[in-house]
Amino acid sequence: MSNASDRPEPAQLRREIGALGVAALTINIIMGSGLFVIPAAMGALGAWAPAAIGFCALVMGAVTLSFIEASSRVPRAGGVYGIVRVALGPAAAGVVGGMIWLSGTLAGAGILAAAIDQVVPFVPWMGSPAGRPLVLFATALLFMVVPLRGARQSALASELTTAIKLVPLVLFIAVAALMPPAPAGPTPPLDLGVAAPLLILGIYLCAGIESGMVMNGEVRDPTRTLPAGLGGALTAYAVLAIAIQVAAGHLLGGSLPASKAPLVEGAARAGTWLPPIMAAAAVVSMVGSAAGLASTNPRIIFALSRDGLLPGILGRLHPVRRTPAVAIVAHGLLVATLASAGEFRPLTVAASLASMAVYVLGCVAALVLRRRGVAEAGRVVAWRLTPAAAGVAVIANLAIIASAPIEQSLGLVAASLVFAGLATVRNRRSVEGPTA
Repeated sequence: MSNASDRPEPAQLRREIGALGVAALTINIIMGSGLFVIPAAMGALGAWAPAAIGFCALVMGAVTLSFIEASSRVPRAGGVYGIVRVALGPAAAGVVGGMIWLSGTLAGAGILAAAIDQVVPFVPWMGSPAGRPLVLFATALLFMVVPLRGARQSALASELTTAIKLVPLVLFIAVAALMPPAPAGPTPPLDLGVAAPLLILGIYLCAGIESGMVMNGEVRDPTRTLPAGLGGALTAYAVLAIAIQVAAGHLLGGSLPASKAPLVEGAARAGTWLPPIMAAAAVVSMVGSAAGLASTNPRIIFALSRDGLLPGILGRLHPVRRTPAVAIVAHGLLVATLASAGEFRPLTVAASLASMAVYVLGCVAALVLRRRGVAEAGRVVAWRLTPAAAGVAVIANLAIIASAPIEQSLGLVAASLVFAGLATVRNRRSVEGPTA
């Protein structure tokens, strides 16, 4: 006899997001602070940097291919969490749900903190002990408004934000193409000891597919919408990220690895008019990415609550708009609290490692669902390349995780055990029922 939580969920959330909305929401989440900061770190690889980003994009492409097929087999709210729960059981789902929630929360807090730091030089009071929390909580309150109104409104806001922040990035690439190259530094030999830690940042640069999938339960015709939306988003973003890396290296040359704001400093070569535009674009991009997470991360809170892993109150829907209202508010308050005391850089590696744990379990789940022939909605997106893609993604992500500092790897293992334990206990209680 199957557990209630293993049956397809009732149609509670409204399916009103199309392919463009999925693509815009996903790009909006992926295209956060990474494009404005990580090119400097990747610059340590010299001429190998674009290839490293391309490799990470291919790994994420393999993950995306696997996730699209799996989500067409299990089109539930919660995205990868729902997929893994069906394929691998509650303990693995608990790990995935916890990691998606942890990654999205830490990334949102770090991005928001970095965005505020960009403004402090111009508005110093925002960095004061009283001003910083005030601005962060006010921003989080604004982030709650659009998601509370509905999924379609969140998608429309993402489409607008994505379009706005794409313009200065394309302008930066165009300016680089017209400028003479700066003196290039020496190209280092390909050293895996140097490259491996940077690949964690490369995965972070391309990560976010799992957050876009969290709204799977609100997507129209998932078997058609998700391949077009997720595939198109990752392809377009990978091309943009590689172009930005090449442009930054062209404008800054050997000084790129030492830059703290590579796009702003690179833009300064074109004159005084472009750096303020790039600085403003960085803030808009970071805020837009954090706002996108404010739309998607509450959906994983909703799914965790629905399955008894979090308090039931977090799974309450707005009586009219059918949005996970309590989860949206809880996410906003937690992100603002963490951002008040947090910094961007220490959080990026942790968020990326958490995401890679999700990718490994999600790809394994895709293989299990395919072998079982699961098709909850009838129609399935299935490709011959899926098994090979899933295998490549699992091996690549495990290898990159293994290259992380030992304390970070141990932290990932410890967090996974905690989430798995909680999920196991909750599931056992739900099966046994209340005791006398």
